Amino acid sequence: MGQTFTFVGLAADGRSPFLDVRVLEREEDPAAHARRLLDEHRSCARIEVWNGHVRLFVVSREPPPD
Repeated sequence: MGQTFTFVGLAADGRSPFLDVRVLEREEDPAAHARRLLDEHRSCARIEVWNGHVRLFVVSREPPPD
């Protein structure tokens, strides 16, 4: 049985253009899924990863190289 995570996409101005609720199995990495979501949703600056009412971590887009 997997664990349910909520991935909240956030734009730089704080808007949330999407929400992804997903059950991941133990071998699946929620941080890797968050990075894939950033790749898919170019308008987002970061993804918050939640488990229930607890925010676990944030994955942010890397700043462009100088």
